[in-house]
Amino acid sequence: MIGLEPWFFNFTHFFFGGQTKQLLADVPRPRTEYAIWWTMKCAEVSSFIGGVIVHPIYRFYRLQQLTPETTTNNSKKIIRNLCRRIQGRFLLAGIVSGPLLSLAYSHSQNWSEQDLRDKCYEIRCNTSSLQLDRYCTMFFAIGWYWKRFQGGVNGINIGIAYWAFYKTVLEKYTNPLLVDKIKPEQRYENVIAAKEDKDELTRFWRDIALKGKPENDLRKVVPSNV
Repeated sequence: MIGLEPWFFNFTHFFFGGQTKQLLADVPRPRTEYAIWWTMKCAEVSSFIGGVIVHPIYRFYRLQQLTPETTTNNSKKIIRNLCRRIQGRFLLAGIVSGPLLSLAYSHSQNWSEQDLRDKCYEIRCNTSSLQLDRYCTMFFAIGWYWKRFQGGVNGINIGIAYWAFYKTVLEKYTNPLLVDKIKPEQRYENVIAAKEDKDELTRFWRDIALKGKPENDLRKVVPSNV
């Protein structure tokens, strides 16, 4: 998956037993991962605007424009399908704008690749936001199977509604559908801390392997013959 395996495993938890804090802090493709996050957020916002705000308002407006002379048996169905197409276009616009906004925002902040890695790791550790993205992705897939982009909007909005209901009511009494294996107290503070820990572990095993064999110690500086 071109370097997105750590993100994919953390997001889906398909391989729950293989999750480690080292894998959680491994961000090999920060720009791509950050663009994915922006795409998800833009899809969620555009779906809410298109499906919850624009759709009912425009549908009400078009229904009010109907007159006995212009009304047919299919008028309401035509208006409903038109509004669904509009909300689908909102979602499509959000998906397209996500990577562009990601690139524009990261450049406006003058973020280096390390800054992006830290940001992506922060996003991975944001449990509440991650739950929202998981719910929206799951219900989007169901909606997409039903009516492509038009159904995808409804799916995302159902995911948002369920997440809001869970955070306000259910969280005290039940567990989320997907539980993170690596708890907050087990995680690294940041990506740099994970790298330092990995370097220390590498040095430890190297010292063990070289113990008693100083002639194999590659760390020694051998003077060159002049």
